[in-house]
Amino acid sequence: MKKTVKVSALLFTSAFLLAACGQDKKEKTTVATTTQATTATPTTTYTLEDANKAVFEISDRVGTITMTFYYKDDVLLKQESVENYTLSKIDADNPLELLKNSSAEDEQKYKDLIGKGFEYKSEHNNDFFTVTYSFDYTKIDMKKLKEIEPNLRLTDDNTVSYSDFRDKLLKAGYVEK
Repeated sequence: MKKTVKVSALLFTSAFLLAACGQDKKEKTTVATTTQATTATPTTTYTLEDANKAVFEISDRVGTITMTFYYKDDVLLKQESVENYTLSKIDADNPLELLKNSSAEDEQKYKDLIGKGFEYKSEHNNDFFTVTYSFDYTKIDMKKLKEIEPNLRLTDDNTVSYSDFRDKLLKAGYVEK
């Protein structure tokens, strides 16, 4: 059981970092308005064409997670993640079943966003299990993502702060490549 929890924790480290990212600032309110509407898309517009790229990686004996980020200024535009696991190195009764079930749960969790800024895929090939997913924050409905990930912290302009996300990854043990 303890080993199963450890494998699951590694598998979802990157997914949970999404919820932990962002700023700790509270939303600002303006004096001129009595209500503040939350928009579904960021109020600042960026494109991926002129974005900077950063790659982070973490690994242990059972697998490796590689995350690629595209950002402009301090705005995270896109996150691509690849998680590779070696089944024979996972100390669990049925690691393939464990990873398949965990992947199915994640896919179900984000089902309303698939094809709308979020992509998800899992594959099993011999002794390897791979999960790939991406969040395109320039296309995704941030309000819906916030509903799925209630702890997601957005900046005042309804975007994700790249520098805060980066800091949380480094504190979690990721290495910038």
